[in-house]
Amino acid sequence: MAIKPNYYETLYVVRPDLTEEDLAKIQQKLNDAIAAHEGEIIKSDKWGQRELAYEIQDHKRGIYHILISKALPGVVADLEKHLRFYNNDVLRFMTVAITEDAANREKAGPENKEETETSETEAETEGAE
Repeated sequence: MAIKPNYYETLYVVRPDLTEEDLAKIQQKLNDAIAAHEGEIIKSDKWGQRELAYEIQDHKRGIYHILISKALPGVVADLEKHLRFYNNDVLRFMTVAITEDAANREKAGPENKEETETSETEAETEGAE
């Protein structure tokens, strides 16, 4: 029986003063880890700099990044190993498993995402009546 790939969402926060070169190194390591686990990146997005809820390593702000991927289950350990390696640059990170539908909504883009959310809300409203 073949191992089936899963969908994952990784959110990581980097220092606000991190150079583009250093950020590119981190992103390349994450891309390589996903590729090594027969994976593909569905979406990689920079959310931008935001205020942190509490100070981390003397930083009050951080740059948020999200990475949605499809890969074999061992990829989570590798991703988190690489993120821990850059512990001075990566302030926090979290990886969660997501459904294929959620990954496809992200892949479709914001236009289709709004349509899906609208139709889900309408369906919930009709079910409540």
